[in-house]
Amino acid sequence: MAVAGAALLSGFLCGRAQTSKVNDAITPAALTGSNKAVALMRIGAASPSCINVAVLLGTRDGEGFRRGQVITVANVRSLAEQPVAEVELEPGEHHVIGYGCAAEGGKANMVMDKAGPQIYRTSYAHFAVRSGEVVNVGYLNFGASHIGRSAFGRPLRIEISVTDWPLREAEQFKLKRPGLFAQMTTRLMHVTDRGPATPSDDECQRLKAMHAAGKMQTVPVSCIAAAPAIAASKKPKST
Repeated sequence: MAVAGAALLSGFLCGRAQTSKVNDAITPAALTGSNKAVALMRIGAASPSCINVAVLLGTRDGEGFRRGQVITVANVRSLAEQPVAEVELEPGEHHVIGYGCAAEGGKANMVMDKAGPQIYRTSYAHFAVRSGEVVNVGYLNFGASHIGRSAFGRPLRIEISVTDWPLREAEQFKLKRPGLFAQMTTRLMHVTDRGPATPSDDECQRLKAMHAAGKMQTVPVSCIAAAPAIAASKKPKST
């Protein structure tokens, strides 16, 4: 896991940090007319020292994800301000591809997995919006900690969860952003499964062909285990 791209978020986290907002008077008709949607994201602080937090959004681009908008929550621990970032987006699927927080004094820490200019390897969570919608995508809790040590440094353990907003915060948002709250529907974003992918049936057949040709030494257990189930389903019924 690479920790890179600090310059991307540091300007949003330090010095000029402002919570991302949209016009409270925006309407579904106006959004539909401009082919846009609004996403509302409660962003948690990864550490007690975090003051400002930011999320980098992106869209799928081939095997990776192309950098999109940065959304920010300033003074995330304030009792007076809402820790909710608001952003207008194109309809479709959007991914959380980076997270950052800044502590007092301006030191910013970021987690992202950069593959090249504008392109990132990893999606940590994702959601979809449709034209004209105002969608609460949930409360993103993002944690990262170093584990172990090897000759190549200390890798990161990433822990992510998405929940509904706390009731008190939802009620506060209703009072402070009544126009958005009235239009809001909640569809929690999905935490991306970053474990080993299970091969599809097509991939299993290709892997077995490679194995039979001596180009691979093993076949995934899931491909082997699937065979008896498939065979059993084709067994003729007894009469």
